[in-house]
Amino acid sequence: MSAQDVVVGIIAEAFVDFVRRLCECERLREAHSRDLELAKVADEVTRAVSEGRGGEFGPVVVKVQKKFLGRREVKASLYGREVDVDTLLTELSKAKSRAAWLNSDCSEGALIEALYKYEDRYLIEVAQRNFDKFKKLCSGEVPQVDFGEAPGHVVEGVVRGVKTYLSGHGAGN
Repeated sequence: MSAQDVVVGIIAEAFVDFVRRLCECERLREAHSRDLELAKVADEVTRAVSEGRGGEFGPVVVKVQKKFLGRREVKASLYGREVDVDTLLTELSKAKSRAAWLNSDCSEGALIEALYKYEDRYLIEVAQRNFDKFKKLCSGEVPQVDFGEAPGHVVEGVVRGVKTYLSGHGAGN
């Protein structure tokens, strides 16, 4: 086995690890899509509840009813299900935490950072340039990769990595 073959093998392994992590993050984003949706409106909903103001905020509806002697009663529904305000605020807090975790650990930068240990700037550039295209691998599609000025060992390693990933982790796996 030549030195070139060893380097191509290392690039292929690195690429497969990168795609596995990318696809795991895509699955987590899908599994927690409600949390991501709730996190987007959480601050606005919290503000509305604290101010005693009603409104529709995506999956959350806040209703304020005036009661005897100027008191107000706040009611809420989450995805069409009536919940008390404490439950709503708890769900919003959990959603914000999950969304922050996903947006941090599954950000493009965090995923590409895992390639830094291989110290191949061309591999990193290929991953950055084709980040969204590589998401296609998660559903078993072969992406059209723009290799730019990448040397042969990177091109060959990524191509081998694509084949390796798809052979064992195609759509539905």
